[in-house]
Amino acid sequence: MAEKLHIFAVSDSVGETAEKIAVASVLQFKLDRNITRFSRVTKEEQVEKIIDQAVENDAIIIYTIVKPELSRFLDETARGKQVITVNVMAPLFDAIQFKTGQKPEYITGLTHKMDDQYFNRMKAIEYTIEHDNGQNLDTIHEADLIVLGLPRTSKTPLSMHMANLGIKVANYPILMDTEIPQEIVDLKGRIPMVGLTIDIDTLMELRKERFRSFELPDDFETLDDLVAEELDNAYRIYAKLKCLVIDVTLDDIEEVGNTITHKFNLPLRVTHHRF
Repeated sequence: MAEKLHIFAVSDSVGETAEKIAVASVLQFKLDRNITRFSRVTKEEQVEKIIDQAVENDAIIIYTIVKPELSRFLDETARGKQVITVNVMAPLFDAIQFKTGQKPEYITGLTHKMDDQYFNRMKAIEYTIEHDNGQNLDTIHEADLIVLGLPRTSKTPLSMHMANLGIKVANYPILMDTEIPQEIVDLKGRIPMVGLTIDIDTLMELRKERFRSFELPDDFETLDDLVAEELDNAYRIYAKLKCLVIDVTLDDIEEVGNTITHKFNLPLRVTHHRF
């Protein structure tokens, strides 16, 4: 089975909806992922080029194209080239039409008010996706926040949550032998940094699962020693970078996000309400 997945998020508008669904879905799977967004797709020629790229990249296409003619063209063309497509709006369109007896207006872009707040949020999401898991260090200085963390500390979900608040986030993984790149060290004191950790018992359980299939490194006699060193190494890095250290064992992502925004007075451009 494939361990890497490429998803194309295609839209005749900005493409936020398709991209969000793609991100939320792929995070449920343990694999390398890459999401590419195609906005303002309104012509058959554009669709054909995207499908050709999907063939080259062995990608799935998830799309929110309102016009039925173009949507149908995409499905038929993709099917002919054995590319998987998912029309995320069609099931709800059908349900609403069945329930109300009304037909959709098929007008693109109704969900978005094109103001500075919206574009800032879109830029933050794009930046955060491009700077996931240590990617694109050459532009990490443009981040509003840098998140570092041990494996399984929800670095990516937290980063995407912050991005949806309009905050550009870069995240970087902390492993046993991690040496922090100079690009990050140079930003100490200039860009807020957060170090994520979990309690030793939780980390121990995670590592037990991992080392059922692998032998311990020669440097360690027991799994306890390895986990202790892993945590110590993370704390040494966090101290060196003067990170705000947050234990994510019990807190959910929104609570961690609130802690970060309040600590660093980060600008929020979107308000979320939970009922």
